[in-house]
Amino acid sequence: MNMMNMMGAIQNPQMYFINELARQNPEAMKQCQSMFEGKSRKQQVSALRQLYKSKGMDLDAMAKQWGVQI
Repeated sequence: MNMMNMMGAIQNPQMYFINELARQNPEAMKQCQSMFEGKSRKQQVSALRQLYKSKGMDLDAMAKQWGVQI
């Protein structure tokens, strides 16, 4: 990791994480974007909750663990 990447990760860790996922898994990122495209925030959160529930996970608990407010 170069110095610029490190500074970006420190300043905005969520965006850094998303960018790294997109870089490493471009097809998964495209699928994710198409899943949420054209939906309201409420619809996106609802779809994400359903996805997490289908995988036996809790979106709110995961978000809290990472310091993300939904």
